[in-house]
Order: sequence, then C-alpha cells, then structure tokens
Amino acid sequence: MLKAPQWEMLIVWYFFLGGIAGGAYFTAAIADNFGSARDRAVAKVGYLLSLPLTAACGILLIVDLGVPTRFLHMLGAFKFWDPMSIGAWGIGIFGLFSLGSSVLSFSTSAQALALRRKGSLVGSIFGFFLAAYTGVLLSNTALPFWGDARLMGALFLASGASTGMAAISLLMWLGGASSGEGWDKVKRADRYSMIIELVLLAVFLGLLGSAAQPITSGRVAPLFWGGLVGVGLVIPLLLEVVGQRVRAVAAVSAVLVLVGGFVLRYVVLMSVQT
Repeated sequence: MLKAPQWEMLIVWYFFLGGIAGGAYFTAAIADNFGSARDRAVAKVGYLLSLPLTAACGILLIVDLGVPTRFLHMLGAFKFWDPMSIGAWGIGIFGLFSLGSSVLSFSTSAQALALRRKGSLVGSIFGFFLAAYTGVLLSNTALPFWGDARLMGALFLASGASTGMAAISLLMWLGGASSGEGWDKVKRADRYSMIIELVLLAVFLGLLGSAAQPITSGRVAPLFWGGLVGVGLVIPLLLEVVGQRVRAVAAVSAVLVLVGGFVLRYVVLMSVQT
C-alpha cells in the first residue's frame, strides 16, 4: 500500500498563495499589455501583490524542508527529474519577474513601461507554472485519487486565476479604487473565471467517477460541497448577478472566492492523508 506524504498546513498555504500570486500577476500583465491607461491601477496592484506572496511561498517551502540550505542546494543545481527542484526554480524565476515588474510599476517613463510590458508577458508563463504546477505534481503521483486526477493542474490554474482576480479586486476596494473602469473589468473577468472553474470542476469529477470519492463522500466531503462548491463558487456567482452594482457585495464575493480557493487545496491535499 502506498503511503501518502504527511503534508501539513504549510503546504496547503504554499499551494494557495502560489495560485493567487500566479493569477494576480497574469491579471496584471493582461491589464498592462491589453488594457487602457485606466487599467494601470489593476496592473500595479497585481504586480505588487504577487511579489510578497511569491516570497511567502519560498519561505513556506524552506520551512517545510526543515533546513534552509536544502532550498539553496536545489537552486544551485537544476534537476529536471526532481519535482522539488523544479518547484524551487519556478518560484525563484517567477520571483525575479515579479520583483522587476513591481519596481517598474512605480515608473511612468515610456522605457520602463515598454520593458515592464514585455517582461510581464514572459513572467506570466512562470506565473501559470506556479499556479498549475502543484496540481500537476499531485496528478503525477501513484496515489489513488491524486494519480487519477489528470485535470488537477487545469483546475488549480483556473482557481489561481479566479483567486488572483478576487484578491486584486478586494485590495482595490479596500484602497478606495473600486469606482474606476479597471475594477469593473476585473470583477467581470473574475465572473467568467469562476464559471470556467465550475465547469472544469464538473468535468474533473465526471472523469474521475468513483475515484473522486475521497473528496465527494469522504471525511472532507462537507468542506468540498459546502466550502468549495457552495461558498467558493455558487454563492459568489449569485452575489455577482444580484448585487454586481453594489461594491460591498462584490467585495464579499471576492472574499468568498478566496475562501473557496483555500478549501480546494485543503480538501485535495487532506483527502488522502491519514
């Protein structure tokens, strides 16, 4: 019988914050490259949000490894066959792009704007990696449920996009920047991302069939149905439809999306833990 890795809450937070960081950076890059001047606030918030979250992911990974030098050793030699080495390098490279974009977001010069835009397109690739990698890692194990869940990476990526947008919109609301066109665009994009995530989740469960029982009928099932599907997806979508013109309601919706993103990682990781 295969033994599941005894991952605790540090790894749940690592997966969760990494998804937000990747989603926020991707959202910022889209706003920066394809939005108008009114969307610059979205880009700046997204870049600045991704930086501390990426740093937090590195710290959580170091703490989980137990010995800081192990993390540095992984960065010293890239091993394409070692998932932990790939993850460490992914965090490191994405962190550099996030740092560069954050610093350049304070400049108004044309040169800085052009450099930031070009860099963010490349950085988004690593943002996608950070958001989806953890799901792909789990689906490539031999453990029941995890090994059968081939859409786990896509589901984590959709969740990362949704939580990243939700985090940006929430920060903009808290900072009094929710009256602009950029905020409306982020909220609209987040509605679409939630719908995509809900559809992906349905396909995910359909393809798994009985193999999905650890999350659909196991000990974490109430959290899955109530916390992820209900609180994290269905209720926020209903709130967006009913109260989309009420800023406070939209902010509550964003909080619920973040809760759902955390619950997704928690139930997936803890469903096979003993």
